[in-house]
Amino acid sequence: MQGMYTLAAEGEPTGGLLGMLFPFVLILLVFWLLFWRPNQKRRQQEQKMVNALVPGVEVMTKAGIYATVVEIHEQDVVLEISPGTRIRMLKAGVGEVITPAEDDTPVEDRPDFGDDDKPGS
Repeated sequence: MQGMYTLAAEGEPTGGLLGMLFPFVLILLVFWLLFWRPNQKRRQQEQKMVNALVPGVEVMTKAGIYATVVEIHEQDVVLEISPGTRIRMLKAGVGEVITPAEDDTPVEDRPDFGDDDKPGS
């Protein structure tokens, strides 16, 4: 009888160790899926966008300023925020590239502009 007790006691620490490590592994998996992986993808997209900057492209900075790229350097870009007004900003400060509208017609000349001002409507 004494032999059975010793075998059962020897088997417990192995099962207990796996049981203790499983929650930690599960927590690490959840952190990876919810935080690290999406953050890594976001950084890759931002890097791709920054590498695609060329002079003449309209951008919006992370501060909400619309500007046109004038010069590109290794770490920073020169942006023109109004005619004759240029600022130098780190590439990381560029929030997004503004894609121009497909229709280059000014808003005032579009047929749907100001429909409610017309008589009879």
